[in-house]
Amino acid sequence: MDTTANLFMVGIIIILGLLAQYNFKKTKIPDVLILIAAGAIFSHLGLVEGIKTGSSQMTFLIVFSLIYVVFYGALPIKLRALLSTMNYAFIASILNFILITSILGAAAHYFLGFGWIAALSLGALFCVLDGSVINSILDTIKLSPKAEAEIQTESAIIDILVIVGILSIMNFSTMSFAQITQSLTSYLFLSLGIGIVIAMIWAFVLKHMGDYSSAPIATMALLVTLYAFAEYVNANGVITIFVFSIMLGNVTIWSRLLYKEQKESVSLMKLETKHFFKDISFLIRTFLFVYLGILVDFSQWTYLLYGTVFFIIAYITRTVVRRIVKNGEMTKKDIYILDAMCAKGLTPTVMLSVVGANIAFTETANLAIFTNIVVGGIFSSILVSSILVLLIDRDKFTSLNELITGVIEKYRQHRKKNKNETSKTYKPEEPNIQL
Repeated sequence: MDTTANLFMVGIIIILGLLAQYNFKKTKIPDVLILIAAGAIFSHLGLVEGIKTGSSQMTFLIVFSLIYVVFYGALPIKLRALLSTMNYAFIASILNFILITSILGAAAHYFLGFGWIAALSLGALFCVLDGSVINSILDTIKLSPKAEAEIQTESAIIDILVIVGILSIMNFSTMSFAQITQSLTSYLFLSLGIGIVIAMIWAFVLKHMGDYSSAPIATMALLVTLYAFAEYVNANGVITIFVFSIMLGNVTIWSRLLYKEQKESVSLMKLETKHFFKDISFLIRTFLFVYLGILVDFSQWTYLLYGTVFFIIAYITRTVVRRIVKNGEMTKKDIYILDAMCAKGLTPTVMLSVVGANIAFTETANLAIFTNIVVGGIFSSILVSSILVLLIDRDKFTSLNELITGVIEKYRQHRKKNKNETSKTYKPEEPNIQL
């Protein structure tokens, strides 16, 4: 495709993104589903072959998207809310990550023939809770502040676990346990240190920038530089960005210890700046979800259904974990809605490119199968999540976990009733003794 055709496609995709977003506000049909479907149609018509084959420009866009996904997802998290829900969100995230990754990883290895690295990476991608989709859903329903804080915290934690987990699986797969422990410890502490120090310095810079209009652009440039520097010194770029974002988003808490006259917010968090980052988020989401649709291989369409099955397993596992690690301060309706908020999205889309570039699949077809499973999981998760939240909000549904439990309980009661009736009607025969 020439430059003119590429520009035309870019314009069409942006307009499509705006229309899909407007349609979501009016009809509650998720814009993500429309964007993925549009990408699949573009791919089927052969309009985006240049994007499908991959390029250095596309790789840069994917890496930048990864940086921005982590930054934008972690920035709104407040430490007070994080700490208040940590007992539930953190433990639930760890359990979900371990169980879902293990169960689906084993299924992908034994039933689909993937190597363990690819299989575990596939399982990890189904742990994700997409913050952008969740925030879109939250705009349409009423949820208690405690429940909102918990789902946002869980989403941020599980995203970081998935990203770091997959990168660790790929980077440390050839190391011994001692080497892995040493490397993880060193780069975790190094990442934390870099993120904290740079956030403090940048908050000081933003404080003195005042109303300088280019501060958001400068922050985005810093994010790219920070990620590259962390990777260069053998730290973890994702963890560094995450720590940097948390520190920057909570500047009003820790800055009082350093700056006596610190304002309630730095210029980064002003309303105009939030709109700027929201617009950037819109562009990234639009292009990435269309890109996800472009990756669909229709010759492997059955694996889209496998993705749906994998999602259902992950969804049921998460609802079970939520019953084990439950927050008694929330209403049943809040719990049901949090169960239903199981949409996957940006993180799996971004990590698909990373996995494809770093894992040596035994056959080329296996990469297409891997991609189709993930796409099927994302599509079905967003569709199911949106429908369930709508039904629960209107008191027409509770939870799949409750439904399964109810069916099992009814089955047990039915068996018990039949057993009792049998014991009542049964009369032993009198022995016929003749003298």
